[in-house]
Amino acid sequence: MSKNATIVYCVKRSFVKSDISILEALDYNVFQIQSKPKKTLLYFVKNRIKETIKSIFYLSRSKIVIIWFNDYHAFIPIIFSKLFLKKSVIVVGGYDAIVDEQNQHGLFFKKDIRSILAKINYSLVTEIWVVHRSLEKGCRYAKEKFNVISGVRNFSKNKKLLIKEINTGYDSRFWNYDTSIKKTGVLTAAFFSDERVINIKGLKMFNKLASLVPEVPFTIAGQTKIQIVNFLDLSPNVSVLGVQTKTQMKELYIRHKFYFQGSRVEGLPNAVCEAMLCGCLPIGSRVFGIPDIIGNSGILFDTEKDLEKVKDYIISDIGDKESKYSRNRIISKFDILMRTEKIKQNID
Repeated sequence: MSKNATIVYCVKRSFVKSDISILEALDYNVFQIQSKPKKTLLYFVKNRIKETIKSIFYLSRSKIVIIWFNDYHAFIPIIFSKLFLKKSVIVVGGYDAIVDEQNQHGLFFKKDIRSILAKINYSLVTEIWVVHRSLEKGCRYAKEKFNVISGVRNFSKNKKLLIKEINTGYDSRFWNYDTSIKKTGVLTAAFFSDERVINIKGLKMFNKLASLVPEVPFTIAGQTKIQIVNFLDLSPNVSVLGVQTKTQMKELYIRHKFYFQGSRVEGLPNAVCEAMLCGCLPIGSRVFGIPDIIGNSGILFDTEKDLEKVKDYIISDIGDKESKYSRNRIISKFDILMRTEKIKQNID
């Protein structure tokens, strides 16, 4: 017999769609409350009215409400979950558990009504699910290297918060690759919507690395709203693409030999896991969940001083054997069935 669950989100990204599919596979009828992040007062008010009406109708009939990310959109559903005595969960992905002073980035960067409300949300919610354990108590490397403060517990005085690590999961049936296709080049991807993202995602190091191996093609995917060339003097072997669909990203992963994740703040980055499932060899900064994803299947770096080591890795003779190992690591640690089982254990 079908049960009801409510999921709340701002943007219907792949991880939200994945959780909806997981809940449906667990025989839940899934209600959805979406609050699109448009920054106008009228839209802000409309979102709160919509959240109130849908929360009354949906949460009264649901067993659980799962909220992707902490922010304004979480408050009203949490309040109604309390009124209706329903279990509530905030899924913390990264932005909602960090402060990056240099880039003025993170939910708690400004001490305003938004951050106050976010702290209230954390105190009221039944459980908090972090996609990686570093988002609970913080990432020591990010603090030492970039002075990034992180971890839900560092932004709440409530010592009784119930926090669980429930990693995101990935479908190896979709994210696959043809071993007969020759892989070449280095890829990085993000939603490059403003100048801060260039620094947050380590594009300067990506460009520097490209200049060290001019014979290897480098690709940046996800440019939108800004022109990256206006902020970086790109090496001639670097090409830039706009925002890609899920299928287009898969094709890019399949064609590229390496995937670069130079972030200073993260949670458990989806792109690295997807790329590795498609046989990419990972190159990543030693922060948050990136080292756990990569393990010994690729190479980690700390600062620009390590780029010579990364260059040697790129021009080495590693190939198909390592690509298969990279894919198998994600299957063994972050398969979609693992998240499904953990969600089942925590909602039934």
